[in-house]
Amino acid sequence: MNTLFRHLGRFIENRRILIIGIGVLFLVGSLYGATRLTFATGIETMVSTDSQVYQDYLEFNEHFGAETIIVLARAERLSDLTSLQNITALDTIEQQLSSESGVLSVIGPGFALRQAMAQITGAAILPPDQMTLDSILFDNGVLRPDLKNLFPSDGLSIVIITLKGDVAAEQIDAVVASVQSAIERASFVGVEGSVTGTSVIFSEMETLLSKSMGIMVGISILLMLLILAVVFSVRGFFAWRWLPLGAVIIGSIYVFGMMGWLSVPVTMVSMAILPILIGLGVDYAVQFHNRYDEEARRGETVAEAIIDSVTHIGPAIAIAIVAAALGFIALFISPVPMIQQFGLMLVLGIIACYLVSLFILLPVLYMHDRRKNSKTTAKLGKNTTQTGLVERGLEKLAPWVIRNPLLIIIVAGVFAVVGVILDNRIPTETDEFKYISQDLPIMKDFNELSQISGGSAAFNILVKGSNVISPETLKWMLEIEGQILDQSTVPVVSASGIADTVAQIGQGQIPPTQAAVDQALDYIPSLLKANLLTPDNALANITVRTGPEVSIAKLQELKTLIEGYVASPPVGVTAVVTGQGILGIEILNSLTTGRTEMTLLGVGLVFIGLFLLFRFNLPRALIATLPIAMIIGWSNIVMFLGSIKYTALTATLGSLIIGIGVEFTILMMMRYNEERNKGEDPKTAMTTAMTKIGRAVITSGLTVIGGFGALLFARDFPIVTDFGAVTMINVGFALVSSLVVLPTVIVAVDTRKERKLSKLGGSG
Repeated sequence: MNTLFRHLGRFIENRRILIIGIGVLFLVGSLYGATRLTFATGIETMVSTDSQVYQDYLEFNEHFGAETIIVLARAERLSDLTSLQNITALDTIEQQLSSESGVLSVIGPGFALRQAMAQITGAAILPPDQMTLDSILFDNGVLRPDLKNLFPSDGLSIVIITLKGDVAAEQIDAVVASVQSAIERASFVGVEGSVTGTSVIFSEMETLLSKSMGIMVGISILLMLLILAVVFSVRGFFAWRWLPLGAVIIGSIYVFGMMGWLSVPVTMVSMAILPILIGLGVDYAVQFHNRYDEEARRGETVAEAIIDSVTHIGPAIAIAIVAAALGFIALFISPVPMIQQFGLMLVLGIIACYLVSLFILLPVLYMHDRRKNSKTTAKLGKNTTQTGLVERGLEKLAPWVIRNPLLIIIVAGVFAVVGVILDNRIPTETDEFKYISQDLPIMKDFNELSQISGGSAAFNILVKGSNVISPETLKWMLEIEGQILDQSTVPVVSASGIADTVAQIGQGQIPPTQAAVDQALDYIPSLLKANLLTPDNALANITVRTGPEVSIAKLQELKTLIEGYVASPPVGVTAVVTGQGILGIEILNSLTTGRTEMTLLGVGLVFIGLFLLFRFNLPRALIATLPIAMIIGWSNIVMFLGSIKYTALTATLGSLIIGIGVEFTILMMMRYNEERNKGEDPKTAMTTAMTKIGRAVITSGLTVIGGFGALLFARDFPIVTDFGAVTMINVGFALVSSLVVLPTVIVAVDTRKERKLSKLGGSG
């Protein structure tokens, strides 16, 4: 491998202009590709579109619409909300939005009052005066129970806008904008209007994603500038310390260009990719720059320094890249689409950053330094060989590490085992809305409405058949609703659909004949019917609402019960349980089972890859893998003590830290082997390796920590900030593992091996 990389070093020296020219062409193409980037915030980022769960949800959504926009009207008193002027203002909003493209239905106080007036006068108009209005809304001064869903509290009234299932994202944004405009123009008196709902949140998330990405990138660059200025000391003028950052920015542009060309969207997970790549990419660039600087300090010519740095550090980083990529590839098996995309971009990203460091950074260094003659370079090298604070610290650390293998291995192993045991006690967050800051006004409105309304729509039963409004089928659906309400194991607020609506018209009974059913259906307003029954009477919707804060375990229990209830429908009828609750259960299974599989596969792939790259040397592969694998357990302790839940991002921690940490161990092992090949004994070789490569490893670790540190500033997304905090600690663990656990294991194994060989030699 060294021969191959020596030829590559000569190629870089001889073809530097051509290489940089090709790099510029790729840069132009990447900048154009970046303009094609899109954002994705819907459920398709959490659930595979090929799964049956998603297909059922999509079928339901296409016919009945699952996306809603809620208009909130707040006042100090119910009498303010129910004044004729404010009711008229709300009705104006309803009328404007009813004709909006993509809207399936609009249900609010105006709609209910118009239906009541139609029964009284035959005309669907608003009450002409306050007295008539109050007589419809109140019974002996108390709000009528059937209007409670539109006035969930004395200070709140709502308008529910249900969107069509096939509505495009652009149409949703247009409807949200129309709602906000209608609220601003409404002639409210003593009433404040606002808008919330799933569609509004998803629409707002695109703006939040874009803003958070800008903040994180800016912070990560500032952190890199600071870290490199303080830690990374190289020859040349001071700004030369920041050259690795420039190389990585180019690599990051390549990555975002690839995302655009490959149509990989920006999600709540992939939004973290750029700060991470800045940290990782600077790491690779620092290793190349550090080794080039080390060779030049020895007095080598510029050409020799380029060739030797590529020869010595190139293979080590290449092996680390392959090992890291194998760890990240494990993310591909996740059932969660945005985790798969995250893994893909990590693999492409580290490869791009490696190639930029090799083919852009080194040619730039060569073109700058070749103007100096070898004597000047040698002189500069002689004047700058003094050891720094980091090197002196590592020189003191190395002997202690080498002398205490038993203590270090026992402590590391105990913490790893404790962490593995704690894994099952770390909860998993499946609610995508909890990934967003609950302090945002839009989330406060959403949560307030959920609390006041007493729960949320957990499940939808999609009933399918040639005629789902036959008396027999309606009676069956009514029985299902009754069974769901009667079960006491899970708190259910309501179970309603077309059957109970028809029964209300028939005085609590389903009409016995089809003609009577059809007549009852004629009394149901079309806007209300649109969310209960399709026009061809082939599909019906039963909505099951649970109480607030129902656990996933309880939802799973309720799902099992409902599936049992609908297992024996009338002949020619089928029923499918779908809805948000089903999606939550699916996401939980994906983030738990998938997380364990990803971690185990990541460890396995890294071990197999190293076994092959180390030419079937089993001990070396084990030594490189096990210290990093321990970090997974250590990480669990941090999450448990910090009350941090598993999310779509933290679920990737196992594979991620294996991919990142293995680089440090490989660099340390490769440098140790280089010193051993010079004839040094294990203790001396490890002391030299820790001193020489340790500075670059620590610098690399700090840059990676800085990259993840930028994630802490994505304040609108707790999913990102929690991930950033845990990963920063994990990278710190990786440094400890590489500088403390790994060296003591290597020296202990090699020393024991030498003693055995010595005894064999002596006995011979």
